Amino acid sequence: MPPTRLSSAAGDHPSSMSPGHRRRSFASAFSDPSSADLQHESQPASASKIARKVSRACDFCKARKAKCNGEKPCNKCVAKSRACQYNAKYTRGRPPTPPPSATPAAQHDGSATGAADMSQQQSVAPSGRASPELGMAEIQGQVFDPTSGLTFLHRAWKRLSAQDARNQTEQTMSDAVVRPSVENQPVTMAGDRPLPESNDHTPIRLRSPPENRRLLDLYFEFCVATYRILHRPSVEKWLSVVEQNTDVNQPVWYGIGHARAAIVLACLALATCHDEKSKGYFSADDEAHALQRSDELFTVSSLLVDAETGYPKLESAQARLVHVLYLLTTSRFNKSWYVFGSALQIISALGMHRRENAKKRRHGGPRSDYIQSQCRMRTFWTAYVLDNYLGVVFRRPRHFHDEDIDQDFPDRVNDEDMTTSGPSEALECQEDCHIDALSFHAKIARIIGTISREVYTIRDTAHAERASAANRLIQNIQSWFESLPLHLGSIRPSMLIPSYRRQATVLKLAHSHAIMHASRLFLLSNDPSERSHSDNCIAAARTVLETVDRMAKEGPIFHAFWWTHYVTFCALVVVYVWEIQQRKMSKQPAETTGIAGRSRQRLLQLADKCQTHLARATATNSPSRRYAVILEEFRGAATGQATARPDVTGANGLDQLAPRSGDHIVDDGMPSEAEGMWDYEGGMATLDPYLLDEWQTTDWLDLDSSAFWPNLQFDESIVWPEIG
Repeated sequence: MPPTRLSSAAGDHPSSMSPGHRRRSFASAFSDPSSADLQHESQPASASKIARKVSRACDFCKARKAKCNGEKPCNKCVAKSRACQYNAKYTRGRPPTPPPSATPAAQHDGSATGAADMSQQQSVAPSGRASPELGMAEIQGQVFDPTSGLTFLHRAWKRLSAQDARNQTEQTMSDAVVRPSVENQPVTMAGDRPLPESNDHTPIRLRSPPENRRLLDLYFEFCVATYRILHRPSVEKWLSVVEQNTDVNQPVWYGIGHARAAIVLACLALATCHDEKSKGYFSADDEAHALQRSDELFTVSSLLVDAETGYPKLESAQARLVHVLYLLTTSRFNKSWYVFGSALQIISALGMHRRENAKKRRHGGPRSDYIQSQCRMRTFWTAYVLDNYLGVVFRRPRHFHDEDIDQDFPDRVNDEDMTTSGPSEALECQEDCHIDALSFHAKIARIIGTISREVYTIRDTAHAERASAANRLIQNIQSWFESLPLHLGSIRPSMLIPSYRRQATVLKLAHSHAIMHASRLFLLSNDPSERSHSDNCIAAARTVLETVDRMAKEGPIFHAFWWTHYVTFCALVVVYVWEIQQRKMSKQPAETTGIAGRSRQRLLQLADKCQTHLARATATNSPSRRYAVILEEFRGAATGQATARPDVTGANGLDQLAPRSGDHIVDDGMPSEAEGMWDYEGGMATLDPYLLDEWQTTDWLDLDSSAFWPNLQFDESIVWPEIG
């Protein structure tokens, strides 16, 4: 599957603006400069003045890092009756000539009234700590200071748009079919890879019974890790029924119902997907063919879910949750969001967020099936974990609220030790359990949700209040870690059996992610009392990168884990932001600062390797591959190297997006963010001292969801390989 083809869709008409709101469409930032100039010339003079971009500040405003209108004389110099000069060195190309003031009469107006008006204007203007030469950037209609984290994303999106436009032009029609743009896709699948068409008469291609058992074993032992919503012996029985039905040409759901048959096929689809991805890197065409069988199984499973009638059951929710896991694994993130919403509605309708009816038990009502009761708990807490994490990844509100939940965590009972009446009698000496990981994953997810709500609140909150909440929640994370069972916290994952190894790795990444999520706001702090939190954040990022590097070396299965990709992205950004801050403080590159510098250098080398792993893992899926493009901008800013896109498409067919030493560089004609952040004078790279000064705590959330931004004004023309 080739990368998603993105083409910017600049609007035909520029957005209207008023002097009090500097806004325009996000798409206009991607339009051709010449066409923008033509539109600019056709506008009234007043609108032209407001929309003009300021790329150079006068010497006085630049020295004080103050907002400047870029005219000669500028409004501030006019107000202060000061000579307005533009003699300071301009380090970003050819210096633009400042236009004359549009109000000549005001050039000599130094009255108290004029000064008072300008003083009032300065008092309401936002703080401008960034170098005014960088100008402003507009994203999603909002004007941002260039040192905001969002401007990194603006540059990354601009680069991605240009790259994809070039690739689209070069794409031959002999080996690909151009599918309709997102405007012609269903709302619930806009931007996703299309699923194969199917209907009630589509034959189901099951493998042999031994192979199906192997896939089912792969599902339970490896694919789901902590998301253990199903009772394995029950699913094995349902699989036998499905196989018998296909042998005698009966509907696959005959004897077990639509939902249970859908669960079986969805489990096989997810296991098949992981099985194919474990075979190595794919070209776009190879991956499309490799996923053909799993997509077919998933499509039939979806048809079974849609055909279910009557009131919803536990299995109705379980089938949809397995569908969500499959869609996330195959990078169909838009579809996964809507299917997850349907699952949440069923879970809420069935009251899984509440304890079972205690009143019925007190009055001697019929005792519920123990397996069903435990699976209800497992299903709810799995949905709870996904709700918290998808909320972070997509930056969308959570559906579940802790104050509405009183559900218990599931019992520490493995599937083989469960009966309909309760746990088996041989359970008393059990030291470890596969369900432990789910319970602890839910507990850390609860902390993640609290961090998002309190530390990253969108309310206007002082840093001290956010820091206080972060301190308290960091302590909660530490308490959670100390409560982990030995096989999930203290023992090295490599010493465990495969199923526990996967669980331990998932929780290790969850722990590191939680630390970064809570403490990364301290990375840019100069307060010595907050230094320990910054150090812990970097240590957590290092742990993630070391884990990912080991996973990638062990085999290509790293490519199948959507959540691991996201955590890797977070860790890399933390490292790059920290490195930018270190260089600003020391004013020397990492490799020239002794022992600490060598440690920084090793961390950057590790980050470079993991960025390569991530780019390889996400090069053929979208929108995950956008991670690599966004990271290029941060890496360039952190290392003082212009970002570039090496041409490493080779035998494996991958578009390698992460830069590496010695690669052939392909120039896409786009200026790098790093080119404007570093000044090379006398052979020494000097970082812009005001870079990241305007970074806000909530910018981290925009960064988290940067690969999945809703309402981006692009017309994504997606080119998918044709499957014969």
